[in-house]
Amino acid sequence: MNLQDAFAIESLKEKTTALRKLFAPYTPCIAVDGFEEQALTVLINLVYKQSEIDDLTSLRAAKSVLRDEVLLSKCINEVKWFHTHNLKYPDIRVSHQRLISMVVSEDIAGICSRSLPLSFGWSHNSAEINHAKLFLTLFIWQGKVTCLAKLLITEEPVWIDFIRAYGFTKKAVLDIAGKIKHQLPVAELPLEVSSFSLQLQMPYLQSYLAVTPVVSHAMLAKIQQLTTERKLNSGLVEHSRPANVGDLASSVGGNLRVLRYFPKTYSKAINRSKVANNDIEKAFKVRALLSSQFQQALLVLVDIKQFNTLRQKRLARVAAIRQVRVSLQLWLDNILEAKNNAREQSYPDWAKHYLDQSITNCISQFSNILNESLGNLSKLKRFAYHPNLMGLFKTQLNYVFTQCATEETLNDEQIVYVHCQDMRVFDAEAMANSYIQGMPSLTALNGLAHNFERKLKNFIDPSIKCIGSAIYIENYQLHTGKPLPEPSKLKQVAGRSHVIRSGIIDKPKCDITLDLVFRLFVPNIEMLNKLNSQLLKPALPSSFAGGIMHPPSLYQNIDWCHVHTKPSELFKKLKAKSSNGSWLYPSKKVVKSFEQLIDALNDNFNLRPAAIGFAALEEPVKRGGALHENHCYAEPVIGLLECVSNTSVKYAGAKQFFHDAFWVMDVQKESMLMKKSKFEYE
Repeated sequence: MNLQDAFAIESLKEKTTALRKLFAPYTPCIAVDGFEEQALTVLINLVYKQSEIDDLTSLRAAKSVLRDEVLLSKCINEVKWFHTHNLKYPDIRVSHQRLISMVVSEDIAGICSRSLPLSFGWSHNSAEINHAKLFLTLFIWQGKVTCLAKLLITEEPVWIDFIRAYGFTKKAVLDIAGKIKHQLPVAELPLEVSSFSLQLQMPYLQSYLAVTPVVSHAMLAKIQQLTTERKLNSGLVEHSRPANVGDLASSVGGNLRVLRYFPKTYSKAINRSKVANNDIEKAFKVRALLSSQFQQALLVLVDIKQFNTLRQKRLARVAAIRQVRVSLQLWLDNILEAKNNAREQSYPDWAKHYLDQSITNCISQFSNILNESLGNLSKLKRFAYHPNLMGLFKTQLNYVFTQCATEETLNDEQIVYVHCQDMRVFDAEAMANSYIQGMPSLTALNGLAHNFERKLKNFIDPSIKCIGSAIYIENYQLHTGKPLPEPSKLKQVAGRSHVIRSGIIDKPKCDITLDLVFRLFVPNIEMLNKLNSQLLKPALPSSFAGGIMHPPSLYQNIDWCHVHTKPSELFKKLKAKSSNGSWLYPSKKVVKSFEQLIDALNDNFNLRPAAIGFAALEEPVKRGGALHENHCYAEPVIGLLECVSNTSVKYAGAKQFFHDAFWVMDVQKESMLMKKSKFEYE
């Protein structure tokens, strides 16, 4: 709906509701060209509470606002609480501070507010929330996103004349503009860090940098818009006192949307009762055909799923073929294992029937069994023997069956790998940053690796370095409900002190089962000889992503920590891991806008948005209340990671795994971002 359609609505109640929605911060900005006078009237009348006005287009009501000097003064005073980044999100106890800034670097390898037009939010005294809307509300004029405050600061003649029409002199309007300009500087950062603001520690210049993450109003508003249009998956974060959080939270009743994506895991039990016989059950993993990604891929390939452009269709088809290949790889996993592990063609009895024949006959037989299996599964029945899929299945089966990586000899005497398997993490933070729910924190992975390195330096030698870490998520469980805070505040009632709880902040938790692989640089053999599990186990941190990390239960009787000097030995062990989970790989694709993110997720079913670090809003400075000498405010950055199944890792080969799977953090003045660890065996 555009502004013209909204003004044309006959019902007064429906018109007012439509206009409030069009000018709300959670909806895309509306163009006001040609309707400037009517739009100004609506902006003025937004100062009233919903119960105080029935018609937002009422000229009489608008004039009474501008003639009320006290009310107009309140609206102007609230400009000093406009911000670009909300310090009160999510903890409303932060007070008397505001932040106006932009990302320092012009080239961040991820999505941040640099990719969006500059826009202001508001957070202050909840009683004044409506008074802020006059100069704060965003709209599009002459092709640019703006607000009344910006237009008055730049002294746009058209808008000055519109306000003069309400009975002001030009001098009076310019006086208002001067007051707004004084209260809305180009940049403003707090002089000290609030005790309620989060601080993270990043290795920086042989010491540490204290970083306070702050949420961008423009980013959060854009996420509301995209998730409302269902272009991205979303979850809700509830705020019990939304008007205290800010204008955006208040406009959605405290139910803010965030991106909601999870690691690729398979925890559901599979019903194999419909499989033809025991030999087929042993040979083929039917679970691979039941994944939602495989079904979505088939919908694309048979032209059931519709696309707006030919380019979108072409990219989606490429992604679908890639997903079919991955699924068939898992489906054929047992056959491929038997083929690769056979010595002098002595296949197991259940595999001989499939492998003791020519490749052409093998592929033909696999194709028949695949289509029969699809026909036996209710959700996939329509794809069995589909003319658009028959040839494609045979092509991909042939590729999977013939293109298997051979064993590679990798060696570097100064590189050692520490593998910690089946680690259990309880009550970890399920929101890696303020924008994303579900995906584990990659910066937490770096913090774990850095803490591990520090302990190894103390226990063994200062020259040991951790130059990369890889993570495998086997099981992921998101908690329902909200954790109740511990009683921690004193309150006096009738002369007696009572311990009460602080306000509930909606921070979802999760339990994770994972494997960790650390790549260590060890300068000499003497130090290498000191590395053993007895020293490594106590050096491994006991926390990850805000949760408690435990080794496997004693009842499982697992030797969970191993040192590997030969990469091939480690890879042989990793290949045997369950195919229930996935490795979190750094993505080769870099996205710098939400439009690119949407395209990337549609192009590759295995990609997930992730918190890859922070973009600085200032150069590091000395600031009161900071944990270290250097401190800076930074906003979270959204990037991509790829969920790679263990089956895909196994058949891609060791060299590709050690080249592609490891993460490292690059800390600079302008950014602190996770990226692929640059290391390659010759």
